[in-house]
Amino acid sequence: MNKTALFYLTALLATAPALASTVAELFPYAAQSHDQKGEVEMGWSTSINGTNNGVLDFRKKNDLKGQCDNGNCTISGEITTPYSLPKFNRSPFELPAFKKTNSSFEAKCSGSGTIEYVRDAYEKVEAQGSCRLHISNTGDVLIKGDLSAQGSSIIYLDSGNYWLDSLKLSGSSKIVINGNGEVNFYVKDNVDVSISNQIGSPSQKVNIFHYDNDEVKLGDNAKWYGDIKSYGDVKLKGSSKLYGAVQVESLDLSGDAQLYLDAGTYWYEEVDLQNSARIIPQGQKLTTFYIEDELELKGNSVLGAPDNSVLVFVYGDGDDDGDIELEGSSRIYGHLYVEGDLDMEGNTRIFGAVNVVDLEMEGSSAINFEEISASDGVHHYQLSFNKEANELTAYACGDEACNDLLLYSDYARLKIDDGENNNNISNFNNFIGKVTDYKPNTKLDKNKCIQFVADKMTPSPDEGELRCYLSDGTRLPSCKLCTEQDVQSSLAAYVYDEITLNEEKLGGTIPNFNFYITEINGTGTLQTGNRVLKKGSEVSFPLDLTYNKAEAISLTIKGDNGKNGKNKQEVEYQLELVFVPKQLRWSAADCSGDDGFVHAEHAASCTVLGKAGEQVGLTLQAYGENDKLIDDYSARLNGIVIHELGADAKETDDSPVIKQTMVNFNQNNNPGFQSAEPISGVALIQATVPETCAPYAVSDNGCMLKTDGDIAIVGRTVPDRLLITAGSGKLEGGVAYRGKAVVYHQDDENALPQSPYFSVMACAAGQQDNECELPSYTGEFAAGLDLYASLTDELLDGNKLQWQRQDVGTGEHIWRPEDSFAFDKDYPVAEQSLHIPLDLTLADHDELGGLTASTYFAGENDTLRFGFITLMDAEIPVNKEGTMFTKLHYYGESLKQLKEDTGTSDYLTESSNVKAVWGGNPMEDLSLIADGKVIEVPPYASELKDIIVTIEGLHDWLKPADKDNEGGLADPEALLDITGRFSPGERTFNRREATR
Repeated sequence: MNKTALFYLTALLATAPALASTVAELFPYAAQSHDQKGEVEMGWSTSINGTNNGVLDFRKKNDLKGQCDNGNCTISGEITTPYSLPKFNRSPFELPAFKKTNSSFEAKCSGSGTIEYVRDAYEKVEAQGSCRLHISNTGDVLIKGDLSAQGSSIIYLDSGNYWLDSLKLSGSSKIVINGNGEVNFYVKDNVDVSISNQIGSPSQKVNIFHYDNDEVKLGDNAKWYGDIKSYGDVKLKGSSKLYGAVQVESLDLSGDAQLYLDAGTYWYEEVDLQNSARIIPQGQKLTTFYIEDELELKGNSVLGAPDNSVLVFVYGDGDDDGDIELEGSSRIYGHLYVEGDLDMEGNTRIFGAVNVVDLEMEGSSAINFEEISASDGVHHYQLSFNKEANELTAYACGDEACNDLLLYSDYARLKIDDGENNNNISNFNNFIGKVTDYKPNTKLDKNKCIQFVADKMTPSPDEGELRCYLSDGTRLPSCKLCTEQDVQSSLAAYVYDEITLNEEKLGGTIPNFNFYITEINGTGTLQTGNRVLKKGSEVSFPLDLTYNKAEAISLTIKGDNGKNGKNKQEVEYQLELVFVPKQLRWSAADCSGDDGFVHAEHAASCTVLGKAGEQVGLTLQAYGENDKLIDDYSARLNGIVIHELGADAKETDDSPVIKQTMVNFNQNNNPGFQSAEPISGVALIQATVPETCAPYAVSDNGCMLKTDGDIAIVGRTVPDRLLITAGSGKLEGGVAYRGKAVVYHQDDENALPQSPYFSVMACAAGQQDNECELPSYTGEFAAGLDLYASLTDELLDGNKLQWQRQDVGTGEHIWRPEDSFAFDKDYPVAEQSLHIPLDLTLADHDELGGLTASTYFAGENDTLRFGFITLMDAEIPVNKEGTMFTKLHYYGESLKQLKEDTGTSDYLTESSNVKAVWGGNPMEDLSLIADGKVIEVPPYASELKDIIVTIEGLHDWLKPADKDNEGGLADPEALLDITGRFSPGERTFNRREATR
């Protein structure tokens, strides 16, 4: 909404005291004071070289034990001409509006590959291992999250702008610029660089524009070419080196860090140098520091250089005067003007001059005078207009701050025209430093607006833009001044963030009046800094405001010149301030890592939102600046989308999608809502809310300030219920032998073996028990199925029955005994029943409760046997073929009952190795062959007795117990006689076999 503010402005007169006019006047000698109470103290071994014949301009002294120009020191009782420092500039730069994206595309590279991406928006850019990642850029690349590099990876960036949340570089990773331009990082949050490689070059800078007030971390060994502008601090440590212009809140250097600072004007809250850190100005022009609080040097640190000194002005923070402290062997090459104390200790040195309030020197500290050489050339031209007196002053500024002491010292020319009314205002010919036109042709009484335009500027300035101010210090945007103007009164900011009311925001000049609030219409708390503003509160401009509610408020501010009657002038600003949430954010859950959802890691942290087949509840929260939760906010939200993701947490083309209809969101009463449709399966639930506009932030020109959206995994779904069933086993032939893998009965070759099993079937809500099917209940989603089998019989427990799991793919999971399971065979035992009960418990997990089931290992009549082969003794006539018979025996009801298994055939295979030994020596000429159940003996020409025949290579289940090795197994053996005493066809009972 546009309101009109009338500026009833008449003559405003600003007078200035007699002050030093050149920098040389501030530093006529090595050390002096500008304060009426200024005091000097010098300890033994201190010295000042470059005085007025040993005389120091200070009002008072404490001890003067040091040397002045190799002689005694005295004071004059006088002070030098003081200087009024310009107003400290807490906003020396302004960053452009941050550009954002909600892209979900990830540019990732790992291993040793090379990948190139050609896009203008990403969720994140990440390089790991030794990969090479190329990112193209046609102007601007927007990254929602981090740009990061680890290991020995390299990110190749086309020159251009990169807008990102955080910059993170570690290991031996690198950034390489493609092309001839520069790379500009616009970083919303963290800058954390811990690499030792070089970034950028003198011709290819990598610049950082940092929007947060956190510290910019450039590591211990970084070598960085580029400019840095940050609302936070810069700390350089180790052996790091930084080349460029650095405008930040504070500078902190330690170790062997070196800052090669471009020549220019810099505003800092504090500057702190320790160890062997150095700030080395670059270029031919003078570098000027304006420091609000303190300058401190310790150790062997150095500020300035012998051939490139600095000019330093130290203010103080309002409550205390500013200070400079030097300790150790630190040095400053420069000239120091301090509104407070200068303390020097140890072996410290200043090469230049100082102008202070108090000076205290201890140890062997020294000040050695050197003349200051101001910069040549014009930095920019500046105008100051006194409306009351109709006087226009032109300045040829030597630095950014247009310091009166550093004005251009040669002749300059400046022609000023009125760009609004096409007439000449002033001609400033051959002036040095500054000049005033007492009758400029402004015609402000006849014209609504005038605009100062520089038609000619000689010499040409470094900065071409003319800068214009009123005599009270108010800057004129675009050098334009109006007697009456419209004020843009609708201004927007995030809740808890600052909105600054200045001439730019208010649409015109702000007079040097006394201002106070006459009306506030809002339900929250309006503050400037820590001070709560109310009706009647006094304020001044620029005015930084914060608010704790998401709403539009009305604010009226009045101002006057403090006079009464017809001399009184007033101005009124009727403003509408709009504060909106910075982000609508999901109540996210910890549901995945590098490997997606892992049940063992994320079951507890990944919130169960509901059951498959049901609608699920989701919760949004509104946040202001600095992630502060907002108390109350209401809006109708469109465009919310819900995706069902697999356990890998990746979205695919066939991922189920639910598009929400309108959601009535209320932070206080209804922050949660139901999905528009049921969730079809077991899944990770990813929710997306787009960028939105608060309903009260919609203007005729669109949205005044948008609220960021969010995309997050908010939880998961689980089955509605689990069904557990069990089945008993049935042995093939009703028998299992110890030492032999258990074989289960099959009705036909296509049927499953009838082993004991437990089946768990997952069901979705609404499915009948006999219709359950939930294919998504698989992998890590079903990893919580922890089955515990209670083996009530020591036979199974002692033989360590293991279960193997089968994922059928429909949501059913089946457990059966492992295929190779066999009962141990060691000590002989009688035949045992395998109708053994199995009790199984499904542990409670994923809010599904616990289940139990029971079955039997085998059928009611199925048994387990200890079996073995008995090889029978034999007598075979000379030169005749013969046979040695075997029997498959097993123990019956006791070890005294030996039974024969006549149903199992052909248990002897060709792999069974039959050996014959006579007299301790192998009989190579007698080849015995195992065939089915017998040993075939070929004709043998000689008569021999007591040949020992042994069957080797048998499976354990066929071996008898070893009588000599308790718990061991032996190979079957018998005696074979080759004899000539039998007639053909005659059979004789083998008496030895009977005896044995």
